[in-house]
Amino acid sequence: MKKILIYSLTAMVLMISCRKSDNPKLVGVERVPLPQLTVDATADQVIKSDAPAAFAGKFTVSSYFPDDVKPAKIDIVVIKNGITTNVQTLQANVTTFPATVSVTGAQLQALFGNVVTVLGDSYTIGANITTADGKVFPAFSTIGSQTNPGVAALIGSTPTITYGCLCGFHMTDYGAVGTDVPYKVIADGWQDYALGSSIPVHIIDATHLSFKYNNDANAVPIIIAIDPATNKTSVAKQVYGDYSISGTLTTFSAVSVVGSVDNQVLPCQLRVGVRLAHTAGASSYGSGTITLQKI
Repeated sequence: MKKILIYSLTAMVLMISCRKSDNPKLVGVERVPLPQLTVDATADQVIKSDAPAAFAGKFTVSSYFPDDVKPAKIDIVVIKNGITTNVQTLQANVTTFPATVSVTGAQLQALFGNVVTVLGDSYTIGANITTADGKVFPAFSTIGSQTNPGVAALIGSTPTITYGCLCGFHMTDYGAVGTDVPYKVIADGWQDYALGSSIPVHIIDATHLSFKYNNDANAVPIIIAIDPATNKTSVAKQVYGDYSISGTLTTFSAVSVVGSVDNQVLPCQLRVGVRLAHTAGASSYGSGTITLQKI
């Protein structure tokens, strides 16, 4: 009790001794709209390394909070390979929202000195905001973020977008349509195949191929769909065969796990991968990634 009394008196003295003039002025907090950039799904999603100048992207510019304070204008800017010391203006003086902005591969190359875009390059696009009182808040700064770092954690928030240069997907590189092609097993989380073993992959058409798991003689091919615009893969839920569980023949199904980074083709390496969730009736047997590479 004595210690509490002493601490209380000390706190009172400290409070009495503090004066308004002793406190430094706090830095003002500026209310700034949060830009929302959304890639148009009908346009190119990636830059193809075999034809980078042919890239034709499109995106919309709006506000994450539609009813928030409006900017005087927004300048759409871009950086290459994350280098914030070289910011180029893609489109200036955007004042009406939502706005649609188009971007081409030739345009990006011209902005950065007519240097040809190569495999591994990336272009990140953001918005420089000018407020009604003339203050400018850049999308990219060499001194770090000038906005609340928590905005990146807001669900669905995309104040910047990035277009990467990837190998272009062409099914003819993976095999001739209608043929079975030998592929090496790079990964198999389901553990049906030993790593490095060879299995046949059937080339169905320009955007679909299939493989079978080693469950039984009547195995049904698992069809992998490939989106050439994004190099992403997917598998619609399907039955693919039977396994014996505790002496009982059980029918299994598989479906791709939405959002998995393993759902992709890597055309440079001629690889195809997908993460599959395995189920039997109402029972789940987890998920595993299958990655195959053309031999």
